[in-house]
Amino acid sequence: MAGLLASSGAALACADVGCEPVWSLFGGAQSCHNRAVIAPGNDSRVNLLALLRDSAGLGLVGAVSGGSTYPTPDYDEESFGHIFLDWGMVTRQWVSVPDPNAAATAEVLSGPCDWFRAGTPDFKAALSANRGLPGGDRAALSTAREQLVARCGDPALPAVLPIAAVSSAPGKAFLGYLSATDAFYAARYGEAASGYAALVGAPDPWVAETARYMVGRAELRAALARSIDEYGFFGGLKSVDNAAALRGRAAFADYLKVYPGGRYAASARGLERRGMWLSGDFAALGAAYETLLAAAPKDEDGLVNLIQEADNKYLSTSDNPNPMGGGLMMLAVADLMRMRSGEPAEGDELAPGTLDAATLASQEASFFRAPQLFAFLQANHAFYVGRDYARVLQLIPDDARRPSYTPLAFSRQVLRGQALAARSDPNEAGFWLELLGGAKGLWQRPTVELGLALNWERHGKLAQVFAPGSPITDRMVREILIAHSAGPALLRRAALDDARPQHERDAALFTLLYKQFSRGDYAGFGASLALVRGDAPADGQTSFETEAPIALGLFTKGRTAGGSFACPALVATAATLAANPRDTHAGLCLGEFWRLNNFDGYTALDTPPKRTALGGAASEFPGAPTTRGAFYAAAIANPRTPPADRAYALFRAVNCYAPSGYNACGAEQAPKAQRKAWYETLKREYPRSPWAQKLKYYW
Repeated sequence: MAGLLASSGAALACADVGCEPVWSLFGGAQSCHNRAVIAPGNDSRVNLLALLRDSAGLGLVGAVSGGSTYPTPDYDEESFGHIFLDWGMVTRQWVSVPDPNAAATAEVLSGPCDWFRAGTPDFKAALSANRGLPGGDRAALSTAREQLVARCGDPALPAVLPIAAVSSAPGKAFLGYLSATDAFYAARYGEAASGYAALVGAPDPWVAETARYMVGRAELRAALARSIDEYGFFGGLKSVDNAAALRGRAAFADYLKVYPGGRYAASARGLERRGMWLSGDFAALGAAYETLLAAAPKDEDGLVNLIQEADNKYLSTSDNPNPMGGGLMMLAVADLMRMRSGEPAEGDELAPGTLDAATLASQEASFFRAPQLFAFLQANHAFYVGRDYARVLQLIPDDARRPSYTPLAFSRQVLRGQALAARSDPNEAGFWLELLGGAKGLWQRPTVELGLALNWERHGKLAQVFAPGSPITDRMVREILIAHSAGPALLRRAALDDARPQHERDAALFTLLYKQFSRGDYAGFGASLALVRGDAPADGQTSFETEAPIALGLFTKGRTAGGSFACPALVATAATLAANPRDTHAGLCLGEFWRLNNFDGYTALDTPPKRTALGGAASEFPGAPTTRGAFYAAAIANPRTPPADRAYALFRAVNCYAPSGYNACGAEQAPKAQRKAWYETLKREYPRSPWAQKLKYYW
């Protein structure tokens, strides 16, 4: 039932997984990743957790004073670095990971009959506890329940209850309970509710309490009876039997009044909230969540579960006409959700239903006891909706010299830094440098380093990021700038900087080598090859997203020739091209290295991030990348190309399109007539070459 009700038409708390983070501080647009900065684009659950943890003086995860360990990322979070996060990452320390060995042996409850069977021990314990129950009745009732469970899975079995013989008053109460329970698991919910209601005054205390609790469960099941389709999907609140939902809610209120500390009290309170949701009483539901969230311990899994429920049933469901009707924390999160927007630089318009300034201003009394939170909401509105950056600076004073920051205090200061950046304020870099001192909580310092790195990159001060003693130490921030922004001299210095981790040095040298050979700096490429250490791996990553080894050894250990087309070592090819860039054989050999080591389609270092993101400023590396196809085109067009080389160039040019008909060599798509001409030229002019004999088709 919980699984079915989770699909409540939610307007995604967070977006689809599987995308890469955009390395900027802009937090207006909803995405697959979040920041430690409370912002409109964050998953609403992350924002709510941050505000609740802030209210207890805690960091988003761990203490505000630092000393905590970052959660271990899952496979789809490895590119987040220490700046981005998601709901799973920030709650991992409270939500235990199931033991796969235990799961393999655990009983799986997969349907009503399994749930019916699971209640057998409690029923037998209640029979044993009633000393007024005759032994014969006890045995008959126990057998009857076992037979009912069996018949649940096989309706062809004979009826049970008509032949169950009991004589005592408590025995008849237990038998009535079995009859109602049989109806419940057979989906005859009206009959079940009536049967349970008749037992609330039963002489046995277990029967009386359990029956009173089960009245509400039967009514909620009745409310949903026509809401779940044949595939298990919930049809939304419009399909709910509202009268049954109201009866169920009233039944749980009745149970809690009679048994405030009863054995089912915790469950009844949760189901009472479900009754509020199913009956559409979102005002009562919002108030209930606010009370529970305020009282819940801020460092236990119960808070995580409660936030998840509140988001599903109140904040992010399209069934709720007014998610801004909750208490303080819920209202703040709902406000932020209605401020979501795209970047101004991309020309995105505000979505319909965006929170207007007048509505926000009308909430001031609600935030009477939280003026800084209200000012933060106003500043977010000014930044993301009004795009009035001067107003942001008025609402959030400079407080960049604190010794530490709670989530809200940190978010306020980062938003101020974003406003300084938007206004091109000359004091922006100094602000980030001051904020670094107190940014001690998880994800805080790397976030500030990102702000500072963006400023230095935009203002042509990239060398300061890599200067000795630089305050920017985050691996991902530095390696993104290495990959997309740094020029040859800076890359060479970074590759030789013994004070930096080997991963960063390898990233710098890999980038330098790739850009030198792909942009025609063959002399520089040959000189840089000498810097590759002997134990550099040839297998590994080439995009620097994780801390896995980088395939730097590819340049010294990669294949340089295949088949019968002879090529020297790569360093010799580079030397030849450095002396004569038009040497067609050397160009073809470089193409062989390109082909055999899978550089076709490799664009990780050639495709810059969006202009407003880290690495999106103009690259300091000169030149544009070439393609493997360009080497073949040059050899074919050059009348001085030796016949064997020209034949091989024609063979390879045709094979660039095998077998799909699309160019796999990176150059522009040649028309089919051109590919046919290459094929026919090879067959006509070089019929005895191995390449003409090997080529059977053109594509």
